[in-house]
Amino acid sequence: MKASKLSFIIILSILYLSIDRISARDFAHVFLSKGIYETCEDLWFKCLVLEDSTFRLSDKAHTAFVEIVNPKDSVVWKEKYPVVNGECDGQIYVGDDWETGEYRMYVSTRNTLGSTDSVMFPKRLLIVKELPEVQDFVSTWSKESDKLDSNTVFRQFKPLNVTVELDSTEYHTRSTIKARVTVTDFNGNPVQTKIALTVYDRLYDYPLGNLGLLSHCYGRANNIVQSNIDSKNVFLSDGPVSGRLVAKKKTTELSSEGQFINVFDFSNTTGSLNIVETRDDGDFEVPSDIASTLGWELLLKPVSGQKMKPKLDFEDSFASIDKVREHSEDVYFPNIHLQDSVSYNLDSLDFSGRRIVKLEEIVVKGHAGRYPKRNKLLGYLDSISTIHGNAWVCGCHAGHGTTFLNDYIPGYTHHPSGSGTPRKRSLPVKGKSYEIIKYSEGTIQESPSPSGYVVDIQYIEYTGPKYSEEELLRKNGLWKSKGFYPKHKFEIPTEGDWAYGLEDNRNTLIWNPGVMTDENGRLEIKFPTSDIASLFNIKIIAWKPNDYGLGEALIKIRVIVKN
Repeated sequence: MKASKLSFIIILSILYLSIDRISARDFAHVFLSKGIYETCEDLWFKCLVLEDSTFRLSDKAHTAFVEIVNPKDSVVWKEKYPVVNGECDGQIYVGDDWETGEYRMYVSTRNTLGSTDSVMFPKRLLIVKELPEVQDFVSTWSKESDKLDSNTVFRQFKPLNVTVELDSTEYHTRSTIKARVTVTDFNGNPVQTKIALTVYDRLYDYPLGNLGLLSHCYGRANNIVQSNIDSKNVFLSDGPVSGRLVAKKKTTELSSEGQFINVFDFSNTTGSLNIVETRDDGDFEVPSDIASTLGWELLLKPVSGQKMKPKLDFEDSFASIDKVREHSEDVYFPNIHLQDSVSYNLDSLDFSGRRIVKLEEIVVKGHAGRYPKRNKLLGYLDSISTIHGNAWVCGCHAGHGTTFLNDYIPGYTHHPSGSGTPRKRSLPVKGKSYEIIKYSEGTIQESPSPSGYVVDIQYIEYTGPKYSEEELLRKNGLWKSKGFYPKHKFEIPTEGDWAYGLEDNRNTLIWNPGVMTDENGRLEIKFPTSDIASLFNIKIIAWKPNDYGLGEALIKIRVIVKN
């Protein structure tokens, strides 16, 4: 064994013996469905939140704050995703307006980032408008590796060996690939683990962002710039929504035990209770388990202390992350070569015949209206606002066979103040037309008005109060905040989908962010190829959910055109 390898293992052993004194950090390893994405594609990711002291899955984090930053250092995506038992997975849509270049993906949780950090560890990926643009980026690439063998480095830390057996040496387009994945420990004994896997066209591999799971662990263990996280350094929420309830009006109703907030979403018209209690200083946090059962947009309503006119101020965790990123340096770890590493011989990469099929934009046009379209809940609040609004209808006969609408538009009323009691008073009906009338100032209309009193008469349709969404929510004591980004499913076509004669240009054949092997450490997988003839990569990461043990595999599949 070379001296450098021996020295590293000794240092690593010392790190493990003095673990609690060195670090209390977590770190996020991001596993992408591929490395290069064209605009208008879905980016799929799996994130393992690991303790950097043991490499076990962390139980400290419940919310992941995910940002994508473009080459100009502008944030083009920021969403929140749930973390369950150290695992997080999701989907990101690559917009049509994303420019070509290297992007960075930052995943932060409560224990991965401190407010005083000066180093951050983003995931690198490449965005292009069309595949030939990749040449301009990978042609300048030089291998970032210390050429250490991953099995040698991690032998004493129970690495997992992942092997893949294919049922053929090559496949035709529109055929079925069958494979068996087997996971064993270092001694060859079967191990039941969880794996994530992706199969994608090798032309969509981005070497600069190709950091493997074991390489990441090596980099973390060998990185001495870490610092302990303590209560002063933890500044991110562990829930998707956090903030403070404040009193707009001083009152003794403010209890030292805190106040209560009901959390629901727009579909919850029944008003079921998801109660969050504030601390005595008014701070609150919506737990991830509540947010996971609700939609993307959360509604929060204080349900106690109404005399103090409560108001909610939200914390912006992304703004806090951005402040750290502004004064931090991005660090990229070297990539340890796996035994089945992919060759990046640019002369052998065939970019011909590759394209992304974009659907023409579908635009739905409607009649321009004065008010935004309401969902069911906002429509209900609109109706309530109508009931409690100022507009009203009197029983006086007007032109066009209608009645008069009063106090709907300022200054227009058939019964000015002091004019006496109308014979009938009722609520207006949305969509019904009424007549409105305006008199000159200082006049009082006791009976059918002389023509000199009238300033203006209009015939209009009543459409309800003119409230924006925010005004409507505030009138009902509600606040809106974003919860977890919705879950999406990776779709694999069936033979029925091919029956319509459409081209299948999928460059990612399968994406599975988490599936268990059996007790023998085995997993059978089956998936169809597309119409693309190329060399495809199978990438797999494996981990033990309740213990430590990590592994990965990378092999190639050849797909040729069917004669």
